[in-house]
Amino acid sequence: RHGLTKTGHHGAVGAMGDLLDSLLDISRLDAGVIETRIAVLPLRPVLERIASEFGAIAQAKGLELVVRKTALWVRSDRILLERILVNLLSNAVRYTDHGRILIAARVCGTDRSQVRIDVRDSGPGIPEEAREAIFQEFVQLGNPERDRSKGLGLGLAIVKRLVSLLDHRLELRSAHGAGSTFSVILPRVSAEEAARAEAAAA
Repeated sequence: RHGLTKTGHHGAVGAMGDLLDSLLDISRLDAGVIETRIAVLPLRPVLERIASEFGAIAQAKGLELVVRKTALWVRSDRILLERILVNLLSNAVRYTDHGRILIAARVCGTDRSQVRIDVRDSGPGIPEEAREAIFQEFVQLGNPERDRSKGLGLGLAIVKRLVSLLDHRLELRSAHGAGSTFSVILPRVSAEEAARAEAAAA
């Protein structure tokens, strides 16, 4: 087991449990006790699970959640990658009041050896001077009243640590007032290697 908890999304009753889970996660990551299980895996079921989990939540806020289908395979830890994307999507839903959120994966890199997974929102954007601070613990933009139902500001701190642990890359593109795109860049698996992995699992 990784020891990383999976954050639930079930209203005020579960909020305190989720906060404690996040505190435990960050302490485990800082202690270096999380073991990775890197494997060859298809992205499609990961994105489909996330879309299923967040579809109703986004709809309740009047947001359109678009998850583009993909046939790409990557090299990562499935559970930890899913946690990264869940945290990014949770953040996008929390801070986007209207419009849509898009999750899409595409090949990138000069030699096409990488995959970029984008989580793009139409939220308020992030001022340039805050773009490093948001990855620190307990930093939240747009929550001056420290409303605990909006979390503790640990989601992006956990994302940053997980991306580093997996040796992936994290990028942020944002324009104040015009939304944000968080991108995770990770190794792409060739069609031939993916076919061999699929055959071995059959």
